[in-house]
Amino acid sequence: MFSSHRHLKRKTPDQGIDRRQYIGHLVDEYYTTTNVEALEQVTANLTNFAYDPINWPHLHEAEAFDVFIASLKTQNQNLQLHGIAAICNICLDKTAGELIREELGIISGLFVRTDHPEIVLHSLALFYQLLNASVVDKELLLTPSVLKGVQEWRQKCHDQRIVKLSNLQQVQVVKRFTQQDLEQFAQFTGDHNYIHTLELPVEERRVHGALLNAVVAGILGTKLPGPGTVVLEQSFKFLKPCRIETDTVVTVRLLQSRKISTAEYDCRQNDEIVFAGNAKLLIRNRTD
Repeated sequence: MFSSHRHLKRKTPDQGIDRRQYIGHLVDEYYTTTNVEALEQVTANLTNFAYDPINWPHLHEAEAFDVFIASLKTQNQNLQLHGIAAICNICLDKTAGELIREELGIISGLFVRTDHPEIVLHSLALFYQLLNASVVDKELLLTPSVLKGVQEWRQKCHDQRIVKLSNLQQVQVVKRFTQQDLEQFAQFTGDHNYIHTLELPVEERRVHGALLNAVVAGILGTKLPGPGTVVLEQSFKFLKPCRIETDTVVTVRLLQSRKISTAEYDCRQNDEIVFAGNAKLLIRNRTD
């Protein structure tokens, strides 16, 4: 239950320190103490304060978000847990959202490297809220390393809280296009544009955009949603050239699973998106 200012005033003794001052003292103590137990107590208290929106302005004034990020950078898993839990608690605040976008690499990096189930749980809850509220772009958050981590935890973890939060319906495959692939595709389609041929150096040669889309269609029709799927509409864009002889990570995510479903997909090379789009799908079974 969230607090009100009237409720806090009734609970605070006449001579007692108010929350704004107390939060400021906690932040100061984090930077001045060398006692590990004291650091853990400080971050635990700040995490609890982050749960209630009435405290968010005080946390920002005291620059407590810097404490949360600093905690993620330590090797102490208790501090890491408190930091990620605090960010999860405050993530829907507008100012916090801006700070999260700036520190997204550190936040997702902790998820990728941790072996602590509770840290994973809070990370997944944070990711869910960020995506659901459109605080960050999916392309920035759902990197190949994060998606790989989600898959691994879903498969190995018996904690149903983690399994439920990590149940992103997505398929990821890695392709490495060759010149032979381009020539076979050109022979079938008649697209002999020189940008796909030996006329250009290998580092300048481009994979056919339609070939990328064909790979996505293959995943949609065989893996996710699977056999019987019919593509009704598509919208896509080619953001960068897709090169041959380079690992291409193709990811398809099912956003809504029903008779008329939606999916989004992207192709990445060296962690950069070269092709991205979305589709409306008709999912049919053999009895339809």
